[in-house]
Amino acid sequence: MTERPFASSLLAGKTALVTGGGTGLGRAIAEGLSGAGADVVIAARRKERLDVAAAEISAATGNPVDVDLVDIRDRSTIEALAGRHDVDILVNNAGGQFPQKARDYSPNGWNSVIDLNLNGTWAMTQVFGNQMLDGHGGNIVQIVAIVGRGLPGIAHSAAARAGVVELAKTLAYEWGPAVRVNCVAPGAFRTDGWEATYDDEVGADMSGVPLPFPGRPSDIANAVVFLASPAASYITGECLYVDGGHALHGPISALPPDGYPERSTRPTS
Repeated sequence: MTERPFASSLLAGKTALVTGGGTGLGRAIAEGLSGAGADVVIAARRKERLDVAAAEISAATGNPVDVDLVDIRDRSTIEALAGRHDVDILVNNAGGQFPQKARDYSPNGWNSVIDLNLNGTWAMTQVFGNQMLDGHGGNIVQIVAIVGRGLPGIAHSAAARAGVVELAKTLAYEWGPAVRVNCVAPGAFRTDGWEATYDDEVGADMSGVPLPFPGRPSDIANAVVFLASPAASYITGECLYVDGGHALHGPISALPPDGYPERSTRPTS
């Protein structure tokens, strides 16, 4: 990430925690927050990736970046993390899913994605949200997905991410004005995680999307920095779509075009 659209002192004096901050969009978000002057902590399950990312971000921004460990599916590790860090800005970026037809999900497959993307996000939100409510307030940004038209091929993640969007709207009232809670919904971003997860055909044709090209990780980082900053002080309970208009137009599918053979049949009644 090389662009610096925000002042380097915008978030000075603030501590920002980014889950899943060692790779992909999370790493870009961490660099964006650090470039805007925040004291950044990146947390995930694997320390090796975090150490590399922290060194690279610090070299790029000139600000130190701390590393810590957390498994968002394990509340005890979240509570321990909160005991080590007093946070002003929380970015719940950690999550994941796998593409598969909904009819083929196993109970474990469904539950694992719901537990990670919904329950894990909730646990982080409640633990650090309570810290903020009992302290000096704060700011939470949830990284979700472009829900609203359905997400064929990742129904489990669609259900979980939509739940997080509604959670943000609910908490915006319950926790406002001490804590602002917003979401950022990325569209097509060809990170290493995307390439490792989806078939090459997925997202290959973006001609029907208003901005017919993939986004840059810095686009998500900029959205998060904005929502975490004083510039967004009167914004809460919102979901900012950073998707080139993909939620409005263009195919949305996590499987290639031939991944839904049932669609070739006609109903009998």
